[in-house]
Amino acid sequence: MTLSLTTAYDASASDLPSNTCGDPQPGLRACSDDTWGDLTEADATRVATALAATHAETTRACYANAWGRWTRWCARRALAPYPAEPSAVCAYLAERAEEGVSGSSIELVCCAIGHQHREQGLPNPIDHDAVRRVRKGLRRILGTAPRRPTRPLTLGDLRQIISMIDRTTRQGARDSALVLLGFAGALRRSELAALTLADLEHQPEGLVLHLRRSKTDPHGAGQILGVAHGRHPATDPIAALNSWLTLRGTAPGPLFTSMRPTADAALQPISGATVSSIVKERAAGAGLSAERITAHSLRAGHATSAAVAGVSVDRIAAQTRHRRIDVLIARYIQPAQVLQTTSSRDLGL
Repeated sequence: MTLSLTTAYDASASDLPSNTCGDPQPGLRACSDDTWGDLTEADATRVATALAATHAETTRACYANAWGRWTRWCARRALAPYPAEPSAVCAYLAERAEEGVSGSSIELVCCAIGHQHREQGLPNPIDHDAVRRVRKGLRRILGTAPRRPTRPLTLGDLRQIISMIDRTTRQGARDSALVLLGFAGALRRSELAALTLADLEHQPEGLVLHLRRSKTDPHGAGQILGVAHGRHPATDPIAALNSWLTLRGTAPGPLFTSMRPTADAALQPISGATVSSIVKERAAGAGLSAERITAHSLRAGHATSAAVAGVSVDRIAAQTRHRRIDVLIARYIQPAQVLQTTSSRDLGL
């Protein structure tokens, strides 16, 4: 039995985000059957899976959401979502900007529309000069800085959060270990959620974490991080982790497990969204204003606290694994050091 690649992709599209037109996202229609020849069903499925992995699952979901908004806007105006007229794209971007979306949201819309056109083998309207100029104008109007940047957690915040957790309970032990390890390791929420027992390497000086995949390592080459013992028992990440492991047990599987009251909950990992919820809820429970606190507050807090402590940029970058040092400096290090370096303290006021 032979099968075209497009047919095979469509047959497995239920596993991927879909847009409002019913087309899989991303699609394979840019690849004609002549390009691939006749494939067996197994061949086509394997190739389709590899092509679908070009983008991360979260990226595909974001694209699908942005594409859905675009297609609904086009439907209300009786316009074709693709091939899209550049003038329609310009009007849509300007309207979204007027609604108050951020500059990054505008760029996401452009990425989603452009991606869908490329997948359909159609000219990309985002490359049109008029669209380019509108995007440039909107960047000037909206700016490119995050609207509500995540609040980094300070060491004082962290102590306040930890002091309010009952660490004698299973959930309290898990949450304490998660918060302290996330802060000490400058870990992303996806990295915390993906850790397994096999990723831990205990050494006398501390802990070595083996990250199998991360945002800056999408191809899974692997990264390693060190986490040292803390100086204070209450905030020692290694001690907190060991307390959690005593309750968790030694069964292989996810390091941080679900607390859902089901028979197999002990074997179920938590999601990145759950990590963020834990951090936010624990911060609120400690009396902190949690509106701008997310899981990223742990990672951002590590970077800013290290900068205040005088740690060099290269050591901070090695821990956070930022691909762009300028982003690390502009978003974390400079804000943390601004009151230390300001010349206003030397004016004699």
